[in-house]
Amino acid sequence: MIAAALTGYFVVVVPLRADILDNDLTLIYIGARIGLEHGWSHIYSLALQHDLFAQLRPHAVFNAGALFVSPPPYAWIVVPLTIFGAAGATYIWLALSLAALVAAWRLAAPGTMPHKALWLLGALAWYPLLYGLSLAQPDLVILALAAIAWRLADANRPYFAGIVLGLSVIKPQLLLILPVVLLFAGRWRIVAAWAATAGLLGAASLAVIGQQGLNDSLSLLADVQHDANNRYFTLAFLLGPGTLSYAAQVAVAAAAAIAGFLNRHNSSARIFALGIVATTLGATYWHLQDFTILVLAVWLFWRERPSIPLRLLLLVMAIAGEFAWPLTPLPILLGVAVWFAAMFTSPRRAPAVAT
Repeated sequence: MIAAALTGYFVVVVPLRADILDNDLTLIYIGARIGLEHGWSHIYSLALQHDLFAQLRPHAVFNAGALFVSPPPYAWIVVPLTIFGAAGATYIWLALSLAALVAAWRLAAPGTMPHKALWLLGALAWYPLLYGLSLAQPDLVILALAAIAWRLADANRPYFAGIVLGLSVIKPQLLLILPVVLLFAGRWRIVAAWAATAGLLGAASLAVIGQQGLNDSLSLLADVQHDANNRYFTLAFLLGPGTLSYAAQVAVAAAAAIAGFLNRHNSSARIFALGIVATTLGATYWHLQDFTILVLAVWLFWRERPSIPLRLLLLVMAIAGEFAWPLTPLPILLGVAVWFAAMFTSPRRAPAVAT
């Protein structure tokens, strides 16, 4: 508890007190404001983004890391928060993020109280999660959506699970390979509902932003792809940013499909954990805070009482994430790769699967 409090204070409270608008939600707020004031077809206008950014943070540098490039539904969610101003929106989003973490913990963390509380304290002391919180990222919201989807799948409510999973399009890269794993694991109903939900949100987004907005979005995405920071925590760190790393990421997706098929008779918890781990390893766009999604994977994976070596592996990964900046991404990427490989084998204890 002391570690969580101290780490949280220095990683989250101190930087936000220095500049409450120095976070990624400010960029979403800018997109929402542009949509409301200039029309949704202009939310990816570089000039309008620059102007509003300069108004909100006149002393900050407007660069590739300050662009609003997220899908329109993310901005739509933030629209109600704009009445509180940029700072107020940040405070509310932080509160919602913590509530999402608690909800996910109640649904997915293994064990019973008081031991279950240790999982929440451990999560709140982990640097990647706190770093994401300091940036007001949506990672904890996505984590909660995945936890809810898992619980619905486990309760044999696949269509509702897919609908909830489809809402993760506000930051799709965190769960991108999970639908592939679910499909090859035979959970096609979840995938069908996910595809319908994501497709409807995608169609609505295109209808709202129009051709101009689409062109502006593609232009910004092309600029963002050249930012090395966006691939630092991916396989590109080991293989370089070229063809080899993309081939490796495709290979991870293919291997995840095979692993999903091999695990088709296992629990929904294992399937969801597998999809999250595969997504982490095969990501093409990833940052340190995005490892937050592994918290849910650990909770679900632990439900099957993994072997002592695998438990030690998860501990090593937690330490690697804690010191990812000085250690480089190599230790945590290797840990994720070993974890992914281990999930090709049968679990020690396979609970009954809801069909």
